[in-house]
Amino acid sequence: MDSSDIIMLMIAACVALVILMLFSSPIKAFARIALNSALGIIGILAANVFLTPFGMFVGVNILTVMAVGLLGFPGFIMLYITSLMFA
Repeated sequence: MDSSDIIMLMIAACVALVILMLFSSPIKAFARIALNSALGIIGILAANVFLTPFGMFVGVNILTVMAVGLLGFPGFIMLYITSLMFA
């Protein structure tokens, strides 16, 4: 590598760092929603195991996962309350 390659590599690293700093907030928000969604799927499946004998069942689909992902635990409770209302 000669000096021009090193300089180009340094410039690319700086540009990547600036882009990462500009988009850090949306990346954090997306990561939080993804984590909440994953935990929501696990929570829905676990609750279905215990609550299905009592007539409470919530299917796992994109709408229920996004409800839990965006709203968190209140969204989880909302799904089961609506399950009771429409059962």
